[in-house]
Amino acid sequence: MWEEVLNSPQEDREQNFFNAGGDSLLVTRVVLRARKTWGIGLDVQAVLDHPVLKDLAEQIDLLVRSAQTPAKP
Repeated sequence: MWEEVLNSPQEDREQNFFNAGGDSLLVTRVVLRARKTWGIGLDVQAVLDHPVLKDLAEQIDLLVRSAQTPAKP
């Protein structure tokens, strides 16, 4: 997803989104893509709080898992 938004290969999971050329407008594209792809409630603040690829991936994984876990009655 980052590769497409930033239009460059991302091979380093330690890469910071903003150091790789990302900006606030591109953050919204990441958020919208994640919402569409995984049906999760990712927001802009999550990307701002976790700008490193591996950290954001962990947050996305948490959101995906919580979305897949049935609510307890």
